[in-house]
Amino acid sequence: MKQVKGQQADRRKLITAIGIGSIATLAAPSKWSKPLVDSVMLPAHAQTSVMCVTDTTVGGPLIGNASGATSCQAACEAEATAQSAQLCAVTETVDSGGATLCGCDLDLP
Repeated sequence: MKQVKGQQADRRKLITAIGIGSIATLAAPSKWSKPLVDSVMLPAHAQTSVMCVTDTTVGGPLIGNASGATSCQAACEAEATAQSAQLCAVTETVDSGGATLCGCDLDLP
């Protein structure tokens, strides 16, 4: 008798699963459309320290920088390391002659 009850319970679970699957299929749109939200920007990880307060801004032309870096980001990171400072922001502009100028906002210790 217990065997029959177990089989009936399994049959009920199967019928329930088929019913739910059928309803989900009917509720799904027949034609896919573009999502309402294209993307969501989330921070890579939570902030772990107090906000960066710019104490000084240093910079100059990318070509000929002291570290020999080939990008403003790398040049600013080298400058921050040299001054034992936290790098707050990097700006990169191109002057009228086509030279790349870097600006590094540093939070000094």
